[in-house]
Amino acid sequence: MAAKRKHGTMAPGDDEPVDPSDELMFLCLGGGNEVGRSCHIIQYKGKTVMLDAGMHPAYEGLSAMPFYDEFDLSTVDVLLISHFHVDHAASLPYVLSKTNFKGRVFMTHPTKAIYKWLIQDSVRVGNMSSSSETKVQMYTEQDHLNTFPQIEAIDFHTTHTIAGIRITPYPAGHVLGAAMFLIEIAGLKIMFTGDYSREEDRHLVSASVPENIKIDVLITESTFGISTHVPRVQREHALMKSITDILNRGGRALLPVFALGRAQELLLILDEYWVKHPEYQKIPIYYNSSLARKCMIVYQTYVSAMNDNIKRLFRERMAEAEAAGDVGKGGPWDFRFVRSLKSLERFDDVGGCVMLASPGMLQSGTSRELLERWAPDPRNGVIITGYSVEGTMAKQIMHEPDAIPAVTTRAANAARRPGQREGEQIMIPRRCTVQEFSFAAHVDGTENQEFIEEVAAPVVILVHGEKGNMTRLKSKLLSFNAHKAQPAKIFSPANCEELRIPFRQDKVAKVVGKLAQIPPPGPRGKRAGSSEDGAQTDDDEHHNIITGVLVQNDFKMSLMAPEDLREYAGLTTTTILCRQHLTLSAAGVDLIRWALEGTFGAIKEVNIKADALNGKEVNGDHSEAADEEVDRSTKAFKVMDCVTVYCRPGGEVEVQWEGNMVNDGIADAVLAVLFSVESSPAAVRQSSRTHSHSHTPSPTKQTTLPSHLKQPNPHATTSPSTRLSRLFMFLEAQFGSSITPIPYPRNSASLEAWFTQQNAKAVEASFEHGTEAAKDTADISEALTADDKAEVELSSEDKAELKRLHGLGIPVPGLEIRFDGHVARVWLEDLSVECKSAVLRERVRVVVERGIETISGLWS
Repeated sequence: MAAKRKHGTMAPGDDEPVDPSDELMFLCLGGGNEVGRSCHIIQYKGKTVMLDAGMHPAYEGLSAMPFYDEFDLSTVDVLLISHFHVDHAASLPYVLSKTNFKGRVFMTHPTKAIYKWLIQDSVRVGNMSSSSETKVQMYTEQDHLNTFPQIEAIDFHTTHTIAGIRITPYPAGHVLGAAMFLIEIAGLKIMFTGDYSREEDRHLVSASVPENIKIDVLITESTFGISTHVPRVQREHALMKSITDILNRGGRALLPVFALGRAQELLLILDEYWVKHPEYQKIPIYYNSSLARKCMIVYQTYVSAMNDNIKRLFRERMAEAEAAGDVGKGGPWDFRFVRSLKSLERFDDVGGCVMLASPGMLQSGTSRELLERWAPDPRNGVIITGYSVEGTMAKQIMHEPDAIPAVTTRAANAARRPGQREGEQIMIPRRCTVQEFSFAAHVDGTENQEFIEEVAAPVVILVHGEKGNMTRLKSKLLSFNAHKAQPAKIFSPANCEELRIPFRQDKVAKVVGKLAQIPPPGPRGKRAGSSEDGAQTDDDEHHNIITGVLVQNDFKMSLMAPEDLREYAGLTTTTILCRQHLTLSAAGVDLIRWALEGTFGAIKEVNIKADALNGKEVNGDHSEAADEEVDRSTKAFKVMDCVTVYCRPGGEVEVQWEGNMVNDGIADAVLAVLFSVESSPAAVRQSSRTHSHSHTPSPTKQTTLPSHLKQPNPHATTSPSTRLSRLFMFLEAQFGSSITPIPYPRNSASLEAWFTQQNAKAVEASFEHGTEAAKDTADISEALTADDKAEVELSSEDKAELKRLHGLGIPVPGLEIRFDGHVARVWLEDLSVECKSAVLRERVRVVVERGIETISGLWS
């Protein structure tokens, strides 16, 4: 099993850690440093895309499959098939029927139409081969037909979004329906070329770079490495000369081709040549394939997807057919000198002919049978017109061996010599000529390099190429990019070699809805409240902080208020109302109030009267007094404005709150208090009764709570001076005893003079004043010494302001805290903090806020 390696693609000096979600993972399950069984995995931001699912034409069974056991296919969101060739699509039925794949499959309409017949024929041909007894069948024809409806067909230049992945197919020019896919995940654009061609031919639209799109990663083929094709006109001339030379010597010309793809291009070339050369029109041209008629119907159907040459031929042929009164025979794919041959049983092998037979790799089927039949005759010739994969007979015969092994049953029986042992390999002498003229619809080295430069992607990944060709192309691309300021990164991973490439992107959220009306805070240190020397002022602490719900949809984040979720995110909000019922038989309402006040401070009390029983009014005279009143009213206590405790007759208690993280914690504390009250000594005393077996006639007495328990709990903090003294205690625990009340209002003209006096006697007076103020719980004004009172002279405006503050329950305007030579002032009306030291100001502000939360609301 191939070992996995992780590539470091960051700059040598870049030590910043990379979030794994920001890394693009690329893995070749097939097609890495080889041609055949193309299959690639892309992972980014939790999304997984699988590219192609082919089989290796040179191998059989499991050895021909991609390394599917190296990856969990259940995580794949989308599988894209670039075209219908066996090395790109033949293992798709296996993936859909034999693995845990759960994603969606996409290919173009022509690809889907041809894929159905091509794979079906491939299964049948494979089952009829002589090695079918030992061959492991990966899937059956029924598996292929059952999984075919799962495939979704899409059109070129249309964008589709699946699970946050955007895909757009573009013409690749390789075969009919072949597509290059543009994949976009979280803003990262990846272009997968598949097999593509930029050469103008007779029927296909050549590949082109998508306009106005910046590609981040380019995954491209490297089939021909850096080699360059012979010009098209010269290749066609050499091909026709080779064919005519074979025919002139009375031989048969065998052209192994794929049933679809280059075969149609060669048929157009041959038919056009035969039209121009009447001397060859008596020699038949055969297109031998069991799919010949079916596939030609597909080609006639998708004329609109082909280039202008085919469209022109279509118009001309249709006009000729209409003039002749036979519209059914019109069209560019109704050849004049080409005959379709479904099987060799109908072939009269007499005299010269031109035979286009599948499959193109000569591994089995009709092309292999004809090769073994015609190889011994030197008049015959084999012409290889496509790319030959390593390990196939098409590649081996190009080396012109003296003999070839017999594979097909009929050839093996005919070539068996008398006395030959069973199981011995049968060899057939090869005397026919062998020539190669590349009409493979793949880019050559020059075209590939020009395409890569035109795309200008910062990352290029080479696939679908033999190791030697791929290495040479990679070296050439690296040397070409060496002089650039930011050279592109070039990778050529082998099979099962994991590649990780970091792509850091800023996370941006758009503010929408009501929150968009709030002015955003400016840059830190440059707000309106900042001084010229860059020092932070008090206004820095009052900038707007935007809070809301962050919603992510297809990698786009939006910040909005909860009430805008329905309009901008299509989401609904739900409020969970929690209720807890319990029975407290011992603790009464007074004791419950006492315990809640002692724990939570001031609570709100509400008396709820019950409605009429069953909605009915009581009949009769309401003025007449009843013998016994039945109390159905309910006491309710509101704790910290979020948890309500209902005390109903019979000891029934209901705790109700709106479910959230904060309220749940407070509700837990309330429930703990209620359960502790039930078992407290006061509850036991309240619920006690006299003995029922007393022999002395005495009226039954019910022991009630002591009078002090019926009064409000002293911890309810109803006195402002008491709450202020508690705040003094809280601040002294944090900053020491140097805490002094400020006697003047905030806007008083005498305030600066008082501050100057305090600074002058800070060492002697601050300690005494702070200590006196902290210990006084009766009246905060007594915290000032006699000297201070004599020094305080209040104007009429100061007296009016103090009266207003006293009306609000604020005993003194503020507090002065001295700590390590710094002075901080806290104004009690709005709890604002003034201090030249930003560190101390922030600390005092936090301590004051925590103190207020601890001792409950200061002023009521």
